[in-house]
Amino acid sequence: MRWIVLSLLVANIAAFVYMQFFSPEESSAGIVANAQESVTNDSGQSVQLLSELKSSGADIQSIAVVPKSSPSKKTVNDLLCTLVGPFPKLLRAEYFVEQLESLSVVSEIRSIVVSSEPGFWLHLTPEKSRRDALRRLSELQARGIDSYVIPDGNLANGISLGMFSNKERAEAMEKRIEEQGYKPQLIDVPREQKELWVFLPRAESSKISDEKWLKLISAEDLLQKRQNVCADLASL
Repeated sequence: MRWIVLSLLVANIAAFVYMQFFSPEESSAGIVANAQESVTNDSGQSVQLLSELKSSGADIQSIAVVPKSSPSKKTVNDLLCTLVGPFPKLLRAEYFVEQLESLSVVSEIRSIVVSSEPGFWLHLTPEKSRRDALRRLSELQARGIDSYVIPDGNLANGISLGMFSNKERAEAMEKRIEEQGYKPQLIDVPREQKELWVFLPRAESSKISDEKWLKLISAEDLLQKRQNVCADLASL
């Protein structure tokens, strides 16, 4: 019994000593204290922890992420150009460009494709063979109807009876041929044509006053002055 009591007493004493001198709280406190000390880097400059800066009242500025500025987009006004035309002949367009050059204005002649009023095509449906088409052609020409064989395309071996710019004339011819026992077809044909225009970038056009523009345009017959978006004038 005596040994049991002595053993318990020794165990209690050992526990008391451990708690007093080897406590985990003290050990962790020591680690934190050491970590909060200034650390010297390779260059010899001391590095302070964020907690030290806050406790010392030092100013701490946050770093704002500044987005990269996007490239400025050209406005519609920057892309506007002036068009003068259409010129009936290249020589007249070149003369106009020379006039602008005398005013230190840079310009350029361009050929553009524009839609015009549709045409009206009168024709007969294709025959089964080239020989049948030629036979039909001879028959029509013997009756005084101007015509020719369509050589290729979707209407190959058909008979063309003419292209008309005026629909009333086309319909009158259609009626005349119908009276002779044929069944012609009239179709609308979209047409395009090329026109010569002089192009000036907005910066060049602004060099000319309104009064001077009026004189330049009035000196040429049927010329027009327009503004349009011309994004592809980088060559000027």
